[in-house]
Amino acid sequence: MIGRLTFALALLTPLAASAQDPDYVSNEEAKKVLEEQKKAEEEKKADGWRLSLQVGLNLSLSDSQGVPGIEDGTTYQVGGAIKGGAKLVSGQHEWRNSLDITHTRTSAPPLEEFIKSADDLTLKSMYLYHLPSIPWLGPFARFRLTTAMFPGELLLAADAPYQVDGATDADGNPILTTLPGRTALDLTSAFEPLLLRQSVGAFASPVANETINLTISLGGGAQEIITQGGQVVADNPETPFIEINSLRDSTQIGLEVEVSAEGALTETLTYALTLNTLTPFYSDPSTSAADPETGETLEGAIELTNVDIGAKVGVKLAKWASLDYVLSAKYLPLVVPDWQVTNSLLLNASFNLL
Repeated sequence: MIGRLTFALALLTPLAASAQDPDYVSNEEAKKVLEEQKKAEEEKKADGWRLSLQVGLNLSLSDSQGVPGIEDGTTYQVGGAIKGGAKLVSGQHEWRNSLDITHTRTSAPPLEEFIKSADDLTLKSMYLYHLPSIPWLGPFARFRLTTAMFPGELLLAADAPYQVDGATDADGNPILTTLPGRTALDLTSAFEPLLLRQSVGAFASPVANETINLTISLGGGAQEIITQGGQVVADNPETPFIEINSLRDSTQIGLEVEVSAEGALTETLTYALTLNTLTPFYSDPSTSAADPETGETLEGAIELTNVDIGAKVGVKLAKWASLDYVLSAKYLPLVVPDWQVTNSLLLNASFNLL
């Protein structure tokens, strides 16, 4: 009798312990089963759609009086941003979609009109297949659309001469037209220029946690620039007039590389970094680009390489407010053969709708 009781207690002891502590397992085999069940539940929970939608507003005001080198008056800046995301996960398949819209208008002395200082719409869609044996590695296909939402114009406080497409007379002198002060010169229409990019290749996400989510992609890419007969300022500071060039449609095919990293360093400090390059081995022969300073024609894969750099560092001040530094640096030689750089320090009020 005592032997049977001892045997029964030996069987019931681990069961009682497991009832008190769900993490307790009696042996390695049972532990392995529990881990597999937990992993299956996590994978099942990860499948499905993940939606997000954030709307942000920013406003800044500064006033200067009697400051050397600065026009007297008040500078206003008002803008908004929409950031949306939709991600679908189904087993080894992942489909990422994002929409980023930014628009800012600024009024600064001596002009009183509000002129757009930032205008960007970017739509991305990327499909990834995670290899079963190496889930952080696999093939991908990506589509990206980038454009400006509103028309562009050139507006100056004083009269200024400008030259279109390097026009000269019979003696080689530049043909100039005067733009009256406070009179807008229409340059581009809405959604012009329209940049389309398609890419296929392989990706790697070797690190994925809250601190850093790193993704590297390498493959072939094609880019199309679609215009509507608009123009762009390509000013050479060495000349006493403003250079304006006509936009042209173009196509490029080449090698695309992208590196992106994002994460949270602390509960209040977040960051996001992106570097994308497209080095063409084919460019539409009807298009060309010239260096704005030397006038020499750009040719060759390296000189015609497209570069897109983005960076954002945010400090969360409250649940709905943050202080963000945003950097955008683009080199699109067939649009403007010079770097397009925008820096912004914004106090944002954002609201999560999804």
